[in-house]
Amino acid sequence: MDRLLELLDRKFLKDRELLELEDDEYVLECKLTKPHNAHYNEYIIKIKKDGKIEEHLVYLKHR
Repeated sequence: MDRLLELLDRKFLKDRELLELEDDEYVLECKLTKPHNAHYNEYIIKIKKDGKIEEHLVYLKHR
């Protein structure tokens, strides 16, 4: 859970970090919402933490 929260706090992720989020046991959904701008895509991450569902936004840089 510590690594998951560390990645979510960072907001701007690398490809491998987004894959790490997708594989985490606490992540319920990882969904592309829209291109944020010309350089980043926006993803919504839904996690289950302490019995509650939380939503977080993270960004992945285009290559």
